Amino acid sequence: MKRLDKKVIVMTGGGGSIATAAAKRCAEEGATLVLTDIREDALEASAAGARAAGAEVLTMLSDTRSEEQCEEVMAKTVEKFGRIDTVWANAGEVWVAEALDQDKEFFTKCLELEVTGQWLPIRAALPTMIKQQSGSVLVSSSMTANVGIKHIAAYSAAKGALQALMVTLAVEHGKDNIRFNSLAIGSVEGRHIIASNAMRQGITYEQAEQLVSTTKKVRDMIFSLGRMGEPEDIAPVVAFFASDDSKWVTGTNFFPDGGLTHNGMAGLHGLSPEQSASFMQHVVK
Repeated sequence: MKRLDKKVIVMTGGGGSIATAAAKRCAEEGATLVLTDIREDALEASAAGARAAGAEVLTMLSDTRSEEQCEEVMAKTVEKFGRIDTVWANAGEVWVAEALDQDKEFFTKCLELEVTGQWLPIRAALPTMIKQQSGSVLVSSSMTANVGIKHIAAYSAAKGALQALMVTLAVEHGKDNIRFNSLAIGSVEGRHIIASNAMRQGITYEQAEQLVSTTKKVRDMIFSLGRMGEPEDIAPVVAFFASDDSKWVTGTNFFPDGGLTHNGMAGLHGLSPEQSASFMQHVVK
């Protein structure tokens, strides 16, 4: 018996590179999946991979900033599958600018997506989980909430808020046998890392893609384990928190980051001045 058999998992931001890998992994472990995103092409590509791995998959175009759309997702999930075992609030975007350029509008939009847009799907699922007296809630935070990296003040603040939210909900709903945990994800190859570099450098996505490739050797040196992460590194972590293997784990902030957070700036001492400058210029989740 696969450990996610009969588990119904809802993933927001389901078309992202990390979610695509996680959906495939959870499918291989027997899960039934509900994937949501605002990007139809990416969403369907992710769903195709999960279906090929054996899962039944329901896809829905949904904006997590809409309370009505979040409620619709959870209602349709229960209508079709009868339950909700895990919600992984994973939708997000890149928010890069110097601190003084992050005005009220910038901050408000960032927090709306990165905090409120994580909370609304969770809130919509909670009545079902309370009724079941079981559930696992996971949010995609970031190691940027725990270390200082310039130009992402609003984003880092939002990711820190998610960690605090999970701790509070873990206390409030422990009596309902619902678990709440956050992932302080480190730098992972994919769309986010390229888009953030494009915004940071004022270059095109294609130029940033090339830049990320050419600086890979330097970037890898800062990780305790010697390399930047790949989406497939996060996938088994998501499967663990969705499974009963984590049934006594709640209120945690887990660091799937290749040791980046705790190695941190100490790792720069092994680099040349040029390499250190390159790293500081380009690395950010």
